[in-house]
Parts: sequence; C-alpha cells; structure tokens
Amino acid sequence: MSMFTVDKNCVKCGLCSNICIMGIIQIGSDGVPYSDGAREAECIKCGQCVSFCPNSCCYLDFQEDRVAVDNSILPDSLVAEMFLRSRRSIRRYKKEPVDANLVTRILETVRYSPSASNGQPVRWVVSMTREKTLKIGDLVADAFRKTTSTTINPQMYAFVVSEWGKGHDVIFRGAPQLAVAIVKKSHRFPEDAAIALTYFELAAHANGVGCCWGGIFTMAARNGSAVRDSLEVEEDEYIVGAQMFGYPDINSAHLLPPRKKTAVSFI
Repeated sequence: MSMFTVDKNCVKCGLCSNICIMGIIQIGSDGVPYSDGAREAECIKCGQCVSFCPNSCCYLDFQEDRVAVDNSILPDSLVAEMFLRSRRSIRRYKKEPVDANLVTRILETVRYSPSASNGQPVRWVVSMTREKTLKIGDLVADAFRKTTSTTINPQMYAFVVSEWGKGHDVIFRGAPQLAVAIVKKSHRFPEDAAIALTYFELAAHANGVGCCWGGIFTMAARNGSAVRDSLEVEEDEYIVGAQMFGYPDINSAHLLPPRKKTAVSFI
C-alpha cells in the first residue's frame, strides 16, 4: 500500500507534487498525483504535501492526526510582533510548579519547531519539581567546584560555588522546573535543538509561564559526568541547552527594554 493517497476531492492541481522537495510525489497520466513507491524510503515525513493541499484531500499513512489551521485566531502582524518583543528572561519565580498537563501542551507546540530535513532530533528531559531541580543544582555546583582550578573563567565558577553554598540560587534563580534539550552527537545540526528551546520559551510565554536560558547549568552539564548521569544522558548524546521555567514572581512593567540597533547589510 502506498504511503501517499488522495481522495475523490482531488482537483489535480499538482501542488502536492510541486511542494515535495524529495520529488517523490509524481503526477499520473490522468492528472492524479501518486507517490513513487521505489523512492518512498527517501521521504522525510515533512507533511508539506498534506499542509499545502487546497482541498485537504491528501493522506499519509504515517500521519496520526489531521489538525486544521484556524486562520481566524491567528494574530495579525502587530499582535505577533508585540508578543515576541514582550518576552522577558525571568529570574524570579513563584514556588508553585507548572502543571504537567500544561508542560505537555507546551511541548506539543514545540514539536512543530523546524529542523534540518525534518529530522526532529531533540529528546527532552524535564525536571518537574523544585526538589529535583535543586539536586541537579548541587551536582552543577560540585562540577564547578572540581573544575575551578582549570577553567578559563575561575572567578565565575568560584562565585557560583560560593553563592550556592550560601543557599543563593544563582544557577536556576528559583525556577522550580528545568527542560533540557538533547541531541545525538552525530546529528549534524545541533542548532535544531536551539530552535526547539526558543519555541519552548515562546510557547511558555503564550501560556503565562516564564523561562530563562540555563547557561550555567549547560556549561556544567556538558562536562560534568554526574550531571549527565542524573539526567540519564547517554555517551553518544550532547546537551545543547536548557530552559529553566515556572510562573513569574514579578511581571514585567509596561515598557520594552532598550535594545541595540540591528546590525544588517542589505546586498
């Protein structure tokens, strides 16, 4: 059975064939599109043929659901731009953790982040409680403590170790939860995970959840075996980054912060 089929509503516009970047979908002599069975293994499962079909008459055998885009609720450009500009890095959080259902909803949106060849390479590890996050923080501080004498930035490492020892959370800034993005070391484009982390932050922002990129954690986790072990990161995996997250304890005021002018050359 072919992985790609069309129903009787097909108007033979050929758009599905034009949009298939792998050239797998062909047009038959009767004008009806079909997939080249000999090349179906090359399909990257991007689903563009289904998404761009004007009559929703394309079907893929691996597609679990067919969710229609509701254009009536999409924001206009001004709303979208203000939403993006209003995102803030949150460094003070409420103790209340984000409900697992909402975290799942955020990650469901993150599934739609773009990735090279639609590889969708990211695996997530999410700390769901403040207690677990603090235990990870202990391992981060210990990793810093062990590398203080050899790191190129010993002052920063020593500061983190000292403050953490005093009970000051300079690693997670009080965030109750942590989402870690992981890819295989063999994956050619770890940037895919950085894009997914950005999607996570924006999807969280849309749901009233604050985030901050976990730079200190990431530095320690990439090199600290105990940190990696606590997250069950395999030897062939690479930690690209993390978002610490939770409900903001303080909401941003009404003014956008200053930003530098865009450095751009139009050629």
